[in-house]
Amino acid sequence: MCMKSIWCFTLLAMVFLATGICAAEVPDLLGIWTGSWSSYDEGIGYSNSTENVSIIFTFIEQDDRLFAGNITIKQENEPEISEGFAGAIGLDNKTLYIAEFDKGYSLGTIISNDEMELIYFADGENASVAIDRLHRTRA
Repeated sequence: MCMKSIWCFTLLAMVFLATGICAAEVPDLLGIWTGSWSSYDEGIGYSNSTENVSIIFTFIEQDDRLFAGNITIKQENEPEISEGFAGAIGLDNKTLYIAEFDKGYSLGTIISNDEMELIYFADGENASVAIDRLHRTRA
């Protein structure tokens, strides 16, 4: 085999590999995701979710790497809290960027098709940070 053929084969193989990398499939987030969290809130301190508390992310719409939905937090003996959010999936198809419509942002990582971790943060009055671990319960 001549050197020219080897270079052509190598170049062709690199093109096929690059095409496969670029064509990575955007993950489908649609559905209901529930989970637990641990947090630190100004004036309250550290806390963790319990059996009597739930956080629900409902991903309602998705157009390629953009998405929108609702967050619901249910706590025993407390009124249900619900708000909308919108976000984007990073070019790596693993990183999530979310803006909540009321207050705060989340950065996240898609761990698998049915698991993700979000790190929430809000500054200013009543500042807060939380780590949410979510699992898809329904598609």
